[in-house]
Amino acid sequence: MLATVTLLALALQVQAPTGIPADSYADSATRELVRQARGARERNERLVTAYRARVSQRLGIGIRALSRDRMLYRQELVADISWRRDSISTVRVIGAREGVPVATRGDQVPTSLESDVGGLVIDPASDYLRFLGSDNDDDSFIYPLRQGGEALYRFRQGQTTEIGLPDGQRIRLVALEVIPRRADYRLINGTLWFDAASYNLVRAVFRPARPFEMRRDLDPDDLEDVPDFVNAKGEVKYVTLEYGLYENRWWLPRYVGIDAVGSMGSWLNSPFRVERVYTDYEVEGGTPPDTTSTFRPAGSIRQRDDDGERPDSARRRQVRDSVRAVIEACVDSVTATVDEAGDTGERISRSMQIGRCRERNRGSRRNLTVVVPEDTASLLVAPELGEPILQMGDIVNEEELLALRGAIDELPGRPWEATLRLPRGASALLEHARYNRIEALSLGLGGQLDLGKLQVQGVARIGLADGVPNGALTVQRLTPRSRYTLRGYRDLAVANPENRPLGAVNSFMGLFAGRDDGEYYRALGVELTAENTVSQWWSGRLWFQDERAAEVGTSASVPHLFDGDRRFRPNLRADRATQLGAAMTLRGTRALSRSVVLGGQADLRQETGDFDFGTASATLRLVVTPPGAVAGGLTLAAGSSHGTVPVQGRYYLGGTGSVRGYAGGAIAGEAYWLARAEIGNAFPAARLIAFSDIGWAGPRGEFASGRPLIGAGIGASFLDGLVRIDLARALRAPTGWRVEFYFDGLL
Repeated sequence: MLATVTLLALALQVQAPTGIPADSYADSATRELVRQARGARERNERLVTAYRARVSQRLGIGIRALSRDRMLYRQELVADISWRRDSISTVRVIGAREGVPVATRGDQVPTSLESDVGGLVIDPASDYLRFLGSDNDDDSFIYPLRQGGEALYRFRQGQTTEIGLPDGQRIRLVALEVIPRRADYRLINGTLWFDAASYNLVRAVFRPARPFEMRRDLDPDDLEDVPDFVNAKGEVKYVTLEYGLYENRWWLPRYVGIDAVGSMGSWLNSPFRVERVYTDYEVEGGTPPDTTSTFRPAGSIRQRDDDGERPDSARRRQVRDSVRAVIEACVDSVTATVDEAGDTGERISRSMQIGRCRERNRGSRRNLTVVVPEDTASLLVAPELGEPILQMGDIVNEEELLALRGAIDELPGRPWEATLRLPRGASALLEHARYNRIEALSLGLGGQLDLGKLQVQGVARIGLADGVPNGALTVQRLTPRSRYTLRGYRDLAVANPENRPLGAVNSFMGLFAGRDDGEYYRALGVELTAENTVSQWWSGRLWFQDERAAEVGTSASVPHLFDGDRRFRPNLRADRATQLGAAMTLRGTRALSRSVVLGGQADLRQETGDFDFGTASATLRLVVTPPGAVAGGLTLAAGSSHGTVPVQGRYYLGGTGSVRGYAGGAIAGEAYWLARAEIGNAFPAARLIAFSDIGWAGPRGEFASGRPLIGAGIGASFLDGLVRIDLARALRAPTGWRVEFYFDGLL
């Protein structure tokens, strides 16, 4: 599972040509470093015959959303490994738990426990190849030091540095910078550090040369039934491997950290993180492996020889004897003799089964036995697991991350390479389609030019009702921790983005329910945005744009077909303005315990031009899911302004993002306050909820005395609020009932 999620569906590996390009090495010192590193495995790692170690792993998959981040899946494992190169290895599970917080409460023993802990075992002769790829591995990154790797990579020797070991010993490291020749998601881009004395790998920090992109990288046959506008992406932000020196001779993996994210358009962002730590090594070795043996050690990723020969009879006997020895040891470990002295003084011998042993198959060979306690419930509360994972930030050790942050931030950018993606077929129109009362149906076509270090995207669209051509040209630059975007545009802008007026749900409601909650105006300008891509705790925007009013252009909807008097409500009358502005957003979510999650957001904006004004607002969200049968949520928000605020710069309340039961833009003003409370059953997969909203917007001077809107209702929530359906009643004029459908609810 770890390899599948971590490497994000990596596909077939290409074969390098035998010739070595002249520009493969920056100098002769680099060539010698690569040669020595390639030979180090034969001199060192392949001589390890056995080791024992404890391994712990923490893994999490989340989803980022506006109201709060959520954990989709979490898993924690602790196991003791007893690895043998020439016979059966054993893994004894110490602790294990997994959870799906968006669907269930509490933890359970992993359903694929034996497979998951088996994946923690490493073969020292190929451990780092397990993550980076190998000569014969079709499901991994293409390892740069493979024979013929020069056809895919260039190499440059970097700086040398020293590290101190706990015993006071100083180790000199030499860096090898790995530069991919093209932007291929199977190639890595980063730095490998080697022990200058032994040329063993000591540290690796890298990322793929570019993100995985479904449309670009999967076989066309696999995409036959997938619409052209669906294009999932996966980006590994970094992979870091740290090694430790044991017995003053053996370099073996100590720490593995991976940070990745999957996305689909602008509406799905799913981070993936994993941390693995190996401790308490005891290593044996010194003899080379039998070159005639075809036995495959546990944790190895080596493939079977092409001739397909079976193991010789001596090897088969050795494997059979090893299996028998492991089974006998397992039986001994689960059999206890208890002496009990009864009234008669009899000695009673009792056999107690306290565990179970399972053999793990790799291909056609048995090379690993997984030992799991019979009382699997004890795995959930094993103290070795440590503190539970409550949020994505709990997965990666902060001390390890701080120690490696410099190397991660210095990862080189992607190589320059031009790849053009143009729309194909009529279904491509759906990728940018939208429906609203200004444009009616608006169709667009987009294209993308991937230059490696920069991504250029263009979209052109036109509405069938207003006939106004719109479009945008975007240039984007990614760094290890940030994303920078320069965009020129002519398009509809929205004054109440919390209702997501240009999204799929509002478009659907506009066409089929005759209800549009957006407040629109036209904008022509240029903007520069920046955002943190690691935790997304900050984002900023600078813009210069011309703003003018947008008129309602259609009454067409399905209800209008049956009732000619059913028309869309009027749009706001935007002020004509030319504005220069800057905005900053700070946000964060913190799990205070298993039962309490606190989140907040602050927004600041300042504009000058035809109107000089500024706004500031803050939002606080609290979700409480105690052990009982009831869960609750509370949202508190308020904002104000200074200066003369244009119509399109005001605060708007009404709709799914504020006071439910009212249409979007029911009230507006220079200041606002809002409170939303919800209560429902605690089961996150499906909840029945009762809620009430109260909010006011108006002149700044009436902040404390204004008459608010009040709404209340009942609803259904799925997957911890990711999907919501509400029946809401507006309790103050204009009163009425509304069915609200939206994503990312509080509960």
